[in-house]
Amino acid sequence: MPACARMEATVMDLTTTALPEKNRDLAVGSARLQEVQKAVHYYVDNHHCDVIGRVFHGMPGREARVSFSPTRRDALLDSEGPRDVLHFGSYNYSGLNGHPRVVAAAEAALRRYGTTVSGVRLLNGTCELHLELERALAEFLGFEDCVTYSSGYAANLSVLSALCGEGDVVLSDMLNHQSIIDGLKLSGADIRTYRHKSLRSIEATLKKLPREQRKFIITDGVFSMDGDVADLPGLVALAESYNAFVIVDDAHATAAMGPNGRGTPAYFGLQSQVDVLTGSLSKGLPGIGGFAAGSKATIDLLRFGSNGYIFSASLPPPIAAGLLEGIRILQEQPELQERLHHNENYLRNGIRAMGLDCMNSESPIIPILMPAYEKTFELTRLLHLEGIYVNPVGYPAVSKNRTRLRINVSANLTQPDLDRFLDALDRCTRKLGLQDAPALQQTGT
Repeated sequence: MPACARMEATVMDLTTTALPEKNRDLAVGSARLQEVQKAVHYYVDNHHCDVIGRVFHGMPGREARVSFSPTRRDALLDSEGPRDVLHFGSYNYSGLNGHPRVVAAAEAALRRYGTTVSGVRLLNGTCELHLELERALAEFLGFEDCVTYSSGYAANLSVLSALCGEGDVVLSDMLNHQSIIDGLKLSGADIRTYRHKSLRSIEATLKKLPREQRKFIITDGVFSMDGDVADLPGLVALAESYNAFVIVDDAHATAAMGPNGRGTPAYFGLQSQVDVLTGSLSKGLPGIGGFAAGSKATIDLLRFGSNGYIFSASLPPPIAAGLLEGIRILQEQPELQERLHHNENYLRNGIRAMGLDCMNSESPIIPILMPAYEKTFELTRLLHLEGIYVNPVGYPAVSKNRTRLRINVSANLTQPDLDRFLDALDRCTRKLGLQDAPALQQTGT
């Protein structure tokens, strides 16, 4: 049969053979996607969507105006409209969001530069504010140089996929942020996950590796769900003994830990022994974006070799200006950090006095581990009705049997605010029978 005839016959076969109907449901896929779908059904079917994705009206600061999520199936609670609440769920650790000086700096930059530079940093996306911000961050954090990204997530994806690669071994804490996990997957490196904060687990792996092999130890500075702090002195000592690099994600420690908020390395006095420090500009600092700080040679490499820098638009100039002013305020006003740490210690002690489990929190992140999945959402809802905003955290952000309320403490909360929170928490947890209840949960979504 001529080639053209064979091709025609093949086409006929393809058009006449019954093909399986295409699955149009994108929610049917991998095992993980199916687990997430189960969680979605759980939240919706049990009417928990009202406290997930609540809507803010106006600027969220010490106080906020919030309404229940519009995804709630019934309007029982929505019918009352927005409610004024004290905000105990914000990353605004230093209380700089809405600060008059920050707002004025952003407004001035908006008038001068507009809303965007309309380009990527490697080409036409750099203005002098970006360079000034990177110099200020490097000096503030105690590193030679710094580069900024469009988000903290993008910073970790970009840095890890650029610096780590095939043939490298990366030791990563089991509770590291998802952006680290995803960045390492992109890198192609050999990933070894170690038990949370376990130096013994790390050393057991390092001992088996050749000294000349490139090795990285990667950790969060402050762990975002538990609020505990990495044992950075121990990690640095192991890195020196076994010839490994150290990378720290300081998203929840920048402007929240260390002298004037300079982060975890400064808290321990170890800036010179951390090879790369990544972090977020949207938590303790009043903006959006992410950064990586390190030696000049490392940062030059990231400027030319990290995809988030090359292929993403630069930070909006008004945001860069507001961040610059925020750094100046932190340097001028050490009392902001003093107030933050007073607030977190006062709240943590008060919560523990009720017999509630704050886990090993030692930062402005204070989890309250719950004894049952349902109670997490019931307590969130009761506190909302008391005028207290907190965030419920469940699967997939944490494992199914470790649901919790996550309290985020800010420097702008006053003593009466703290006492009002503790009074409301006491009433609500007594109502639900949670005080001194064992923090053991049923397994399941």
